[in-house]
Amino acid sequence: MREMFSLSEIALAVEGRVINNTNLDSDKIFVSGVSKDTRTIEEGNLYVAIVGENFDGHKFCGMAVEKGAAVLLVSDESQIPAGCAAVVVEDTIKAMGLLAKHYRFKLNAKVICVTGSVGKTTTREMIACALKSQKKVCSTKANLNNEIGLPTTILEAPEDTEILVLEMGMRLRGEISYLTNIACPDIAVITNAGYCHIERLGSREEIRLAKAEIMEGLVEGGTLIVSSDDDFLYDYVKANIPAGRNLCAVSAKGETAAFSASNISLDKGVAFDVNGLSVKLNLNGGHYITTVMMALACASMTGVDAQAAITALEGYKKMKGRGQIIKCEDYTIINDAYNAGPESMMASYFNLSVLGGAEAKVQKIAVLGGMLELGDYAPMLHEMIGKDCGKYHFDHVLVTGDNKADFVKGLTESDPDASYKVCANNDEIKSELKSIVNKGDIILFKASNAFGFEKMALDMVQESTVINE
Repeated sequence: MREMFSLSEIALAVEGRVINNTNLDSDKIFVSGVSKDTRTIEEGNLYVAIVGENFDGHKFCGMAVEKGAAVLLVSDESQIPAGCAAVVVEDTIKAMGLLAKHYRFKLNAKVICVTGSVGKTTTREMIACALKSQKKVCSTKANLNNEIGLPTTILEAPEDTEILVLEMGMRLRGEISYLTNIACPDIAVITNAGYCHIERLGSREEIRLAKAEIMEGLVEGGTLIVSSDDDFLYDYVKANIPAGRNLCAVSAKGETAAFSASNISLDKGVAFDVNGLSVKLNLNGGHYITTVMMALACASMTGVDAQAAITALEGYKKMKGRGQIIKCEDYTIINDAYNAGPESMMASYFNLSVLGGAEAKVQKIAVLGGMLELGDYAPMLHEMIGKDCGKYHFDHVLVTGDNKADFVKGLTESDPDASYKVCANNDEIKSELKSIVNKGDIILFKASNAFGFEKMALDMVQESTVINE
């Protein structure tokens, strides 16, 4: 069993009080890992009794001990079983964050943190993909990017981890600040500052401030990576980056930057040159150029060979539900239904437009739902993405959601001859698809996750024979 922390070390790190009802000295009681779930806890772990709105982990302290927990981290001292060792704190979630920060500096690893309105998960995955070519990398899994998920990821990192890649999500101001002061990144990445969460924050300026909080935790000599093509974000961080920290710019427009793309081709996949090297991705979408350059910047800063990183990225495959292209015998499905915001909507249109080339018999069908959490900006933004959709002149557009009228207004203004159908619900969409889809067609499913479009996409996949994903 590895000795991850001693009881006294835990108490010092989380500013807690030791309760030691065992026969061992506190410096001789060790934990081998950290768990907040008795269903997966292992012998020798520290059990963290998390308290949430609808649950209280203290109810499972006894079970944790029965399964072999060596130490408990609690805020309710009365729930500590007899004969146990525990650390008592006011807030176990905050204590977990403090322990993760302690472990972050105990590890001999570089820490890379990624945030942004859209694209942060793909950017996180592509950075990890590039660095895994030569380094031992541990990265955020699924959507574990909040005040519980980020500390969990840090605390689960093996001792031989060389690079930690952490995603940071947020809903309100102050949340990225909290996370970055736990992770204390050597490298921070902001993908963009768009419209996501504008309902809560009220303006893009507030969103930009929230994303820029990641700079607060940058270690001395650390580096922030952003796209200089995004003047709204770049000009702000350039003027406000803390003293002793560095700014690294990437540009997909050929502008002067540390990493600048040239000779761009989007005809079949994504091909471009960057700093004298050629990149060819088996992906569709110009937005991947910026993401790749951010990954290459991270490679440069962590001692990973650029060509090794490029080779790894050229084999990268999209995550399920995030622009995943599934070629079936009867049609091609673009499953981009994990979530939706204005920026990702417009990227999806582009992906649909470049697939299938100029084959006259292939219909391009966009199945679109709404974008949630936009508040008073929802009508304007749905009209905006409708206008953008109209530029591509898709063969069919099926649209649903509360703001479908706003979308159609923008669509028809941009393309008066647009072929569209307003659908009341998903059942009507399914019925309409059955009447218009022909063999070989390409169908995009895009909406906020609550619309359930991913199930529709996967149902269509199951109704055919998959050729490749």
